[in-house]
Amino acid sequence: MRLLERMRKDWFMIGIVLAIAGAKLEPSIGVNGGPLKPEITVSYIAVATIFFNSGLSLKTERLT
Repeated sequence: MRLLERMRKDWFMIGIVLAIAGAKLEPSIGVNGGPLKPEITVSYIAVATIFFNSGLSLKTERLT
């Protein structure tokens, strides 16, 4: 049960490691013009997602 608790706590770091491993195994997915369209994804969607995620972590008291 301790492993599951640890995974819940460090889910973001586990996700980053899995993303890096996936990129190492199949780098052709992320090339320009590839299926992920990084020229669009990184420029717009990733930046918006980062700001949205940061906003979700704000406490309600700080927003008011």
